[in-house]
Amino acid sequence: MILDPDNKYIQAINAHAPLGGATILEIGCGNGQMTGDMAEYAAKIVATDLDEAVLEQAKRNITAQNVEFLYTPDGFADLSEQSFDLVIYTLSLHHIPEDKMIDNLCQAGNLLKDNGKIVVVEPGNGGSFLEIKKRFGAGSGDESAVKKAAIAAMKNLEGWILSPTYHFEVDFLFTDETDFFASKLPNYRDLPAEDISELKSFLNKSTTNRGIVLTSERHLNLLIRKFL
Repeated sequence: MILDPDNKYIQAINAHAPLGGATILEIGCGNGQMTGDMAEYAAKIVATDLDEAVLEQAKRNITAQNVEFLYTPDGFADLSEQSFDLVIYTLSLHHIPEDKMIDNLCQAGNLLKDNGKIVVVEPGNGGSFLEIKKRFGAGSGDESAVKKAAIAAMKNLEGWILSPTYHFEVDFLFTDETDFFASKLPNYRDLPAEDISELKSFLNKSTTNRGIVLTSERHLNLLIRKFL
């Protein structure tokens, strides 16, 4: 599977929070795909994750000299205040426990320079991949409730201005059905036979000369410090 083969993530972030020469804290780096893309622009990235296994995978995937990886089992790194231009949540805010979201955002704000920005990229509500997630439980399944909680946390962050939501769309590119099932639905054989048939038909309709292409909407928001 290739996520975002056309680099739409980077295009969207760069359009609203330029990465060139920036010092960045990435919260929830996962396997490091976004980290590696951002490293081509940034002066320095501190990439964190609370999952030690995926962080080790990111370290293997990314060898850029301007990237430092930190394991954060408590969800946040102990770093110097006012040391970053950008804090970027890469599809990670909704994975933070709801009662800790606002506190996590506050800690992020403390690490920013005066004119720094918090960038939050979250799953959107449209696209063929989301439909498969909801109907068949692919990937992380239906995340509607936690996504709403993430939006509420951003709206309720005292002392910060929330930007409008910027919408963009990314692609998931799979070589074939086998690639899709291995990547996103390894237990698909547990589904009822009629669901498997329906799912395969859905994937067949999404097949192009590049492979199976499933789309997923993304939302990008900025949080900018409110100066009194």
